[in-house]
Amino acid sequence: MFRGILVSALSMALCGCVTTTVVTVPAPEGAPQVDDYQVAVNGKPVALYTAMADDGKGDNYYFGSFDFDGPVEVRISSIVPLNRAQILPAAKFGIVPEFLSKNELRFTVDRPFRICLETDGRRKPLLLFGNEMETDAPSPDDPNVVYFGPGNHLAGKIELKANQTLYLAAGSIVNGAVFAEGDNITIRGRGILAGEAYARWKGPHGWMMTLANGKNITVRDIIFRNPYTWQLVAHGCDGVVVDNVKICGARMINDDGIDICNTRNMTVRNCFIRTDDDCIAIKGIGPKKWNQGALPCEHIRVDDCELWTDMANIYRIGYECNAAQMADIVSRNCDVLHYSADYRTPDKYWANCVIFLQPGGGMPMHDIHFEDIRINADDISTVLLNARSMKTSAGEQYTTGGVLYNCSLRNVSIEGQRPQNYKAHMLFEGLGEGEMVRNILLKNVTLFGEKVTRNHPDVTINDFTKDIEFQ
Repeated sequence: MFRGILVSALSMALCGCVTTTVVTVPAPEGAPQVDDYQVAVNGKPVALYTAMADDGKGDNYYFGSFDFDGPVEVRISSIVPLNRAQILPAAKFGIVPEFLSKNELRFTVDRPFRICLETDGRRKPLLLFGNEMETDAPSPDDPNVVYFGPGNHLAGKIELKANQTLYLAAGSIVNGAVFAEGDNITIRGRGILAGEAYARWKGPHGWMMTLANGKNITVRDIIFRNPYTWQLVAHGCDGVVVDNVKICGARMINDDGIDICNTRNMTVRNCFIRTDDDCIAIKGIGPKKWNQGALPCEHIRVDDCELWTDMANIYRIGYECNAAQMADIVSRNCDVLHYSADYRTPDKYWANCVIFLQPGGGMPMHDIHFEDIRINADDISTVLLNARSMKTSAGEQYTTGGVLYNCSLRNVSIEGQRPQNYKAHMLFEGLGEGEMVRNILLKNVTLFGEKVTRNHPDVTINDFTKDIEFQ
């Protein structure tokens, strides 16, 4: 049963000169009470939810979401001191906190944002999402709409076909999985698609959300929580947009955030992704049941996102390489809030990296570009870039590596306080004359303000490489 109704507030802000609207929705009955934090926007309380870390054995964390139009004041209070709290990424959204007391702060904001408030590093943070106003919610009476209203739902497997819309209303928690096959499908709403009702790998479908064999597919605004497997997977698609999706994972390993598999013309933008496993994974996993052959992964954009992995990779491109090619993949203006706490040197087979480019099975990987990527330094070393031809697998072990060429990192920075003995490895390595790593440009790549050159101690350039250039 739903505890309350949609709250819409019209208030005057900025000396009474600008009218603002704030919409908050209470959590459904039975949702665990959050005592660590309280949030109010223009005086209206924001419902907070709990997400699991490490299957409940780690430190759980919290998130809240609201809609607004115009400048608003956000107040956050906590049972723990906030006077040394850090907001990530504050500069990206123009947020300047004012500390009102030891346990309370506020800030003003006039545009959508996705932030993480931390009082003790990764431990028990608060994620807060401010959205644009929703103006075009579909009718629950529309025969082409699958509609979940406010409240708790044990939905099982939700199947969508061409020209259908799935809508999760604000204040809904829907435990289940989505399988969407066909063209012109939309999945949207302010609700939560949850996986905590299911044990690891034991949900009602193989992946929490599968977009399969379709064109013109949109996923926007919803929140994923407590996954039981990979979360949002596009496979065999052409033309996908994922916009303003929030992924509150890290419940367990194998909870990849967004997997782009044998798919082309896909855009991921304005998303917040926290996982235990890979945040963005681009894979060739083969034709499956559609007999399409090994379709390429190409013409992919990942822009304006916030990314956090606990144990794996921020960007993993390759490993599964049963695809015609991986090409024209670009990521711009993204913030890495935290990278893997499981540090391994880049020569390891299961190295964990900010960017891992690993073609195998003879597959060509080329024209992969990263621009304006900001990485918040943790208190451990990382592998910033691993560019390696590898004998990996897609079900069966490859007998050859792949070829990697025409790639770049521009304006990529590791920022914050430099820990003692810190390393930010960059490794370049081919496997043979036909499995080379070549034509790679690193332009204005900096570690704590220091520009990286070819002779930097963190850079290793091994055999079967050519034209690795630093500017």
